[in-house]
Amino acid sequence: MRLAVAFFLFLLPTLSVAAAEMRVISGSLIYRERIALAPETELMVELRDEAGTVLATLRRPGGGAQVPLPFVIEGPDDVALVLRAALRSEGAIRWLSPPVAIDAGPDPVDLGEVVMRPHRPMGFATMLSCGELTAELGFVGAGARLRVGGSYWDLVPDRTASGSKFTALTDPGTWIWTHGDAATLSLNGAALPECREMLPESRYVARGNEPGWSVQIGNGQMHYVGDYGATVITTPLPEPRIEAGARVYDPTDVDIVLRLEAALCHDDMTGMPYPDRAEITTGGRLLRGCGGDPLELLIAHPWRVEDIAGGGVIDSSMLSLRFSRAGRLAGTGGCNRYSGSFSLGGEGLSIGPVAATMMACPEALMRQERRFFDALDEVMGFDIAPNGALLLMAGEIPVITARR
Repeated sequence: MRLAVAFFLFLLPTLSVAAAEMRVISGSLIYRERIALAPETELMVELRDEAGTVLATLRRPGGGAQVPLPFVIEGPDDVALVLRAALRSEGAIRWLSPPVAIDAGPDPVDLGEVVMRPHRPMGFATMLSCGELTAELGFVGAGARLRVGGSYWDLVPDRTASGSKFTALTDPGTWIWTHGDAATLSLNGAALPECREMLPESRYVARGNEPGWSVQIGNGQMHYVGDYGATVITTPLPEPRIEAGARVYDPTDVDIVLRLEAALCHDDMTGMPYPDRAEITTGGRLLRGCGGDPLELLIAHPWRVEDIAGGGVIDSSMLSLRFSRAGRLAGTGGCNRYSGSFSLGGEGLSIGPVAATMMACPEALMRQERRFFDALDEVMGFDIAPNGALLLMAGEIPVITARR
């Protein structure tokens, strides 16, 4: 089926676009368990857009107060928002809410009670929001490992007068400098907007094949299902240890060890790329698989298209892709802006339909744009190249290549 491209009237560029107004979002944080909060507990609330970009954050000391803890935060009224909330104590997040969706609109929003659940950190890894880019920083021994989408760097400590700085072994222009609750990130010599810690996801999954197995981590538990469902093990999530650059979870009361390494992994049945390599040791067997969410590789930042079906692109034509956590895709086709949907599942990636503006451009740009939309229609999956480029695939053939 050809890609359905619906055109709508393009507003003249001379018309101004109204700036977003801010609206008040309020509520109170609670949890059901009868556990008192420590005096040093910190309240954390963040607002993200559908692409996952952090738009607003609220952080304040709890001051010894107990739940319910009221909060008020402001966010733009012209986009749908997702609110997350947490309580941090002793340097780690102990309570975490699920995402709360908020529709776009000008009116104040009272969310009432936002219920949090116990959260046990997986350890040694932090997600950072740096403008439109998200990054994962994991500490491994004296060094660190940085992931941005499907690109990875090993970092070593660098001397600095304040804070902590880590520089890539292979590229002195790639480094991260942490200072308090903020950080400065440079990639290949290009500085990014100031980075802020993001609240973690509440669930992590690793899986493998032959025999089929999966591990789900959430709510402080590690739940293993193996041998196509014949073996089930549930245990409290232990503190990880670092071993050969990987995080190792080794509960003392059950026969299971989970090893996770921040390195690109491909499912050996579907070829789907994942952010982590995973290994399970149980019953005297070593089972290999992949961990994390493939979506994280797509949504980490906008992509700039540099090739369509091996034919390159016109210089400075500015074709782009931006995937969102909400399953939306947007960008420019080199002439017109477009938006649409995408679906990512166990078998692959599909895109469309998309809608585009109807602006006239030189014929060469219009032909290229038609090739781009046709290529989007053919996408069946994606991969990440060794150099970090995004490959949108039609079967075994890349039809679109894009970079950060």
